[in-house]
Amino acid sequence: MLNVALIGAGFIGRVHARCVAASETARLEAVFDVDSVAAATLAAEYGARAAGSLAQVLDDPRSEAVIIAAPSSTHGELARNCARAGKPFLCEKPLDTDLDAARRTVREVEQAGLFAAIGFNRRFDEQHALLRRGVAQGEVGRVEMLHLTSRSQSPPTLAYVAASGGQLRDKGSHFFDLACWIGGERPEQIYALGGCLIEPRFAEYGDVDTAMIILRMPSGALCHLNFSRRTAYGYDERIEVFGSEGRLESRHPVPVDVALYRGDTIRQQGLHRHWFERMERTYATQLEAFVAALTGGEASTPGLRDGLVAEIIAERGVQSLRSGRAQRIDYDFD
Repeated sequence: MLNVALIGAGFIGRVHARCVAASETARLEAVFDVDSVAAATLAAEYGARAAGSLAQVLDDPRSEAVIIAAPSSTHGELARNCARAGKPFLCEKPLDTDLDAARRTVREVEQAGLFAAIGFNRRFDEQHALLRRGVAQGEVGRVEMLHLTSRSQSPPTLAYVAASGGQLRDKGSHFFDLACWIGGERPEQIYALGGCLIEPRFAEYGDVDTAMIILRMPSGALCHLNFSRRTAYGYDERIEVFGSEGRLESRHPVPVDVALYRGDTIRQQGLHRHWFERMERTYATQLEAFVAALTGGEASTPGLRDGLVAEIIAERGVQSLRSGRAQRIDYDFD
C-alpha cells in the first residue's frame, strides 16, 4: 500500500480522498488544508491524520507520495516544495497560473529526478482511451481532422471565473492535451474566437463563455475545438477523429441506456447533468495509474511536460483571442 498525503480538502480534494480510500493499492495517510477544520473533517472521515502544516506532510517519512488538490494559484509553489522534499506527486492542473512559473516548476522537478504527474483525468475516460488506441493503430488512416466539443451544463460563478485564468486556460487545457494525445503531435498554430453570449459579466475578467478554436498540426491536420459554459440539456463532451480511411467518435454516454419505442417516437435517457457525473470514474483510474507508475508497474500517466504543453497552447490561444490573429506556438520549455 502506498501512503498518500492529500493537500487540499475542497471539492476535488474530497474526490481524491474517496478514490484513495477505495483503492486496494493506496492508503490516505494525511490531509492538509489551510482550512484546518476542513482538513480535520476529511481526515477523520477516512481514518487519516490531519496535518497542522505543510511541513508536517513533506517532512514526515510516512507520506510516500502527495496529491496536490489545492487552489490553482498554489499548485506551482506546492509542487516545488514537493520536489525539494523528494516527494513524488500528482498535481491537479494547471501547474501554475503563470507560464514562466510553470516552466520553473518543471525544471525544479526534473532536476530533482522526481516522478510527478499532472491531473489530466480525461485521458482515463474509457471511450477517449479507446478512440486514441484506434487512431494509433491506424483504424482511420492518416488523420486529417479532429473535432473536440465541451459544453458545460451551467456557467461557473463570477468568483470562480475571477480565479480560474479564463476558459481557454481552465477548460481548454484538458482538451488541448487530448488533441495532442489523440492526434500524436503538438499543434504549431492556433486561432481562437470567443464571446460572452451567456454571461456578459465574464468580460469584466477578460474571459469568454463561448469559444471556437482551430489548431494546425505539423502534419497539416486541422483540429477544431468548441467550448460553451451552458447547455439546456446536460453536460456535452464528444471527440471525433476523421481520417483518410474512416472516422472514430467518442460519444457522450447516457446514465441509463434504455429507450422506449412507441408509435413514431423514441424516448431515451438524456445526458449526465454535470461534468463530474460524466468523469467521476476517471479519477479512480488516474490514481491507479499513478500508483502503478510509482511502484514499478507499466501504466502510463501524463507528466509535467504534458501539463506545460497544454499551458503553452492555452497561453497562445488567449493571445489569439485578444489580438484576433492566429498565433504560432513555440514550445519553449526553458
